Amino acid sequence: MATIKREKQETHKAPSRRAARVSYHKGHVAEDLKTIARRLIDSEGLDSVTLRRLCREVGVTAANFYNHYPSLEHLLLDIAADGAAELSTRTLRLMRRAKSREEKLVELAIEFVEFGLEFPDLFRIMYGQINGSRDHAAFQLAMEGSFAQLVELIYGADLYRPNDVAWSHAQCPKAYAFFSFCYGAARLVSMQLFTFPTGTKAERQRFVRELSWIFVKGLDGPAPPIN
Repeated sequence: MATIKREKQETHKAPSRRAARVSYHKGHVAEDLKTIARRLIDSEGLDSVTLRRLCREVGVTAANFYNHYPSLEHLLLDIAADGAAELSTRTLRLMRRAKSREEKLVELAIEFVEFGLEFPDLFRIMYGQINGSRDHAAFQLAMEGSFAQLVELIYGADLYRPNDVAWSHAQCPKAYAFFSFCYGAARLVSMQLFTFPTGTKAERQRFVRELSWIFVKGLDGPAPPIN
């Protein structure tokens, strides 16, 4: 295992006035704000997304921002909801290619790790501590839908009840366990606590595939199939 590497602090350049004018379209302020925020998250990191920066990039005032979003956290949770839907679409597409339930779960785990590496700061928002997440309807619906997808894959039935935590804990422990594994693997790989000799994507995916197969089949189960 390698030590955690300190993230590089990037210097943010102020956008030109022309860029701000081009990016702003009257009547689409809410969508423009979300688009710019997602671009900044992906290109410069979550810390670059501030109210002042967004307003400057889009060309609106803070008062105008609050006409569309009650808070910056609410906007971030809107983006997290979109991210959850995006991840669900990607995993569904991959799982359709797999034949067995075990293969589907392995493919899901690999895609979860790859998504976390491709969009590390979006991943932080989706599975981090953002104020107001429990009261954000679209975010809750997206995350619950994603987990319900996993429950149905594992159990072959729609057992998940997001409004009944005790029931869901009792009926869906395998889903909670597998999600915990996927999240842990994604975080450990993204933090470079798992290292790879060649550093290639193929090597990383083989490693996650083997871990996933061990989790699905158990410590004493058969070896994973060779791809």
